[in-house]
Amino acid sequence: MSKWRLAGSAATLCCKGRRMQRRKNKLAGAAALILTAVLLPGCGQTAVKEDTAAATTMSEAVQADKTPENVVALSKSNASLWLLAGGKLAGTTDDAMGLEGITDDVTDLGDMDSVSAEAVLDLSPDLVILFSTDPSQNALGEQLKDLGLNVAFMNIDNFADYADAMKSFTDLTGRDDLYEKNVTDVQSAIDQVIEKVPEDQKGQTYLTLRVSATKNKVLKGDDFTTEIFDNLSMVNVAEDTSALDDMSLEAISDADPDWIFVIPRGKEEDALQSFSDQFETQDAWSELSAVKNNHVVILPRDLFGLKPNNRWAESYQKAFDTVYGSGIDADENQ
Repeated sequence: MSKWRLAGSAATLCCKGRRMQRRKNKLAGAAALILTAVLLPGCGQTAVKEDTAAATTMSEAVQADKTPENVVALSKSNASLWLLAGGKLAGTTDDAMGLEGITDDVTDLGDMDSVSAEAVLDLSPDLVILFSTDPSQNALGEQLKDLGLNVAFMNIDNFADYADAMKSFTDLTGRDDLYEKNVTDVQSAIDQVIEKVPEDQKGQTYLTLRVSATKNKVLKGDDFTTEIFDNLSMVNVAEDTSALDDMSLEAISDADPDWIFVIPRGKEEDALQSFSDQFETQDAWSELSAVKNNHVVILPRDLFGLKPNNRWAESYQKAFDTVYGSGIDADENQ
């Protein structure tokens, strides 16, 4: 895989961009936390959070008459959200056990895709946080809800969703200071990165691929990674076409993006080998502009494969450095 490089490598980038009108920041999106009614501690009344499109299938409210103290979060991303809001966990999945704030008394519930209802019930949680977009977790959440547990169904596709989730959680924990630190300050840092984009390099095209040993997927506008590159004034060649849905090399060749970003899932070595066997071995691959210009980049999983949460600005900075170079100072474009 000699034509590939890791994001942040020492390779010199030579980018020729096409001018286009500056894209407005699109950090607005659907609400992330399907927590339609939360009774805040000491308030004596219900604070209602607007339903999202996803919430129409999750119409029952998640309620708490006090700050939840026995919380189960069923993924690293969800566990991180609750910890960043100042909460404590009773149990989480194995991928989250290394997070800062995980204490020795936190129960390891195993793989996020195979957590049992019995294991969760044994912890007597007053709140369970899980993904609404993951079929196995969504089914588990419905089961737990039917058993009388409070369940927060999470769907975070962009920074606005993350901000909504953190607002709901910090309202529960009473930690406005952590919202300031982990959302407001992060948003400011993101804005600073976006402002640095060189005017004469805007409009470069890209394609983002999520790959694994078993399947590959083209990412469109509903993924937080593509939002990052869009906000950095790049153009997603997959956004307005169905030709790339099947991710054939022919369709990629027709689009011929300036950049190809690859995000491995599962075991990285197996994912990249499978992708290489399927695409890099074909003659047409070497004719792609991104390949010729050394613009096929493996993005780090912690910033682009998982929801970055309070590291969202780091994801923006990594993307910026990859495309535009790390030596650009904001003052150069003012």
